Amino acid sequence: MGNGSIILFHNDAKYTPEALGTIIKGIKEKGYEIVPIADLIYKENYYIDHEGRQILNK
Repeated sequence: MGNGSIILFHNDAKYTPEALGTIIKGIKEKGYEIVPIADLIYKENYYIDHEGRQILNK
């Protein structure tokens, strides 16, 4: 996990609801911020590299 990482949780997984509070607390304690995915996605002026990452054109 690092800056810009997207963590996917399946909402129908058996233990996700129980674990989510602990996971969020741990992420925040490490100094990360939880934001909507829309805040991480470039909507224009970008390209996709060979690893599938969005790169902003300069």
